[in-house]
Amino acid sequence: MKLTKALAVTAAILCSYAAHAQDNEVALGKSAYGALCAICHGDDGKGSGDIAELFKVPPSDLTALAKMADGQFPFVQVYNVLAEGMQERGHGEAEMPIWGDYFVSDSLEDRGMLPGDAVAIAAGRIMAVTLYLESIQE
Repeated sequence: MKLTKALAVTAAILCSYAAHAQDNEVALGKSAYGALCAICHGDDGKGSGDIAELFKVPPSDLTALAKMADGQFPFVQVYNVLAEGMQERGHGEAEMPIWGDYFVSDSLEDRGMLPGDAVAIAAGRIMAVTLYLESIQE
């Protein structure tokens, strides 16, 4: 719960920053997307990843998020889904991974970070992926 609150506060604070994202932040998000999300959502974000056919509920077309939200990219909602996961089940008993927990764990275990620093790093990584998804809207 502590992580969720920290990530939500970070998203709210940084939301205004999203409109001014620099190319390097979008590139970082694209890299993380390619490493973690493309296997399900596809390299193009349209839901046709290599393992998409294995899901009961097909992966979302991430290029249509703004279109589905009346033309406005749902920045905070997307950030929160990445940080906290989804309520809908994708395949069997497993859900879409909760990337916030993954990023914090990755920072703590592999890089020897302090817990507060790991949360900040996780928030930045989630922000970068969200900025990348915003950049691929059609």
